[in-house]
Amino acid sequence: MTDKTRKIVYNSKSIGGILSKIATSFQFRLLSFYKDKETVELIKKIRKEVDFAFYPYEAYMIHSIVRTQIALDGDMAEVGVYQGGSAKLICEAKKEKELYLFDTFTGLPKLSDDDTHFGEKHWYENQFNNTSIESIKKLLSKYKNVHIIKGEFPSSGEKIINKKFCFVHLDVDLYKSTIDSLRFFFPKMIRGGIILIHDYHSDGIQKAFKEFMDENYLQVIELTGSQAIIIKN
Repeated sequence: MTDKTRKIVYNSKSIGGILSKIATSFQFRLLSFYKDKETVELIKKIRKEVDFAFYPYEAYMIHSIVRTQIALDGDMAEVGVYQGGSAKLICEAKKEKELYLFDTFTGLPKLSDDDTHFGEKHWYENQFNNTSIESIKKLLSKYKNVHIIKGEFPSSGEKIINKKFCFVHLDVDLYKSTIDSLRFFFPKMIRGGIILIHDYHSDGIQKAFKEFMDENYLQVIELTGSQAIIIKN
């Protein structure tokens, strides 16, 4: 990498970091004005505890959807736990629901040519490996009915093969992980069950959703930021 290239990358990251801070601050202001302050303070607290890869709007959406789903039958699951920030948000809202958490805890698996953002490589193998099953157990130790399962999904999902679900959160970043997770969970969703996806902006995840929707004649609902949902009818 030349000095000129380093300077461009550095400036790009600096600008991105500044814009991210501005967006985060602005979103917290709006959430504090329109929404309950208790949930907003919870999101702020979790952001200080872990590397939390969600904007405030996205975090609020996770918590809000879980609260709507607790009245339904079925369990909850998350694939792609990373450092446990979104899992803690789910735990704060799920009450006595069973929650199954799946992650390799070694970072992203092998990428495909589809795993790009606007045509450019955005992730790399073993990215997000600065986590561990022990740290997640510690972070979520006070919550009941939480099951943390290490391994590459869906082969790691053998324990829940006969379960039914009212809420699933997918934060797996990549094409294959997304299409495999959708095919695994959708038949197990109850009527009214919701699958919430993060990083919907990426080329690989959009390809996975298009293929899955074509297979099942479904519609996806795009949300603010980088999220989208499927609702089981």
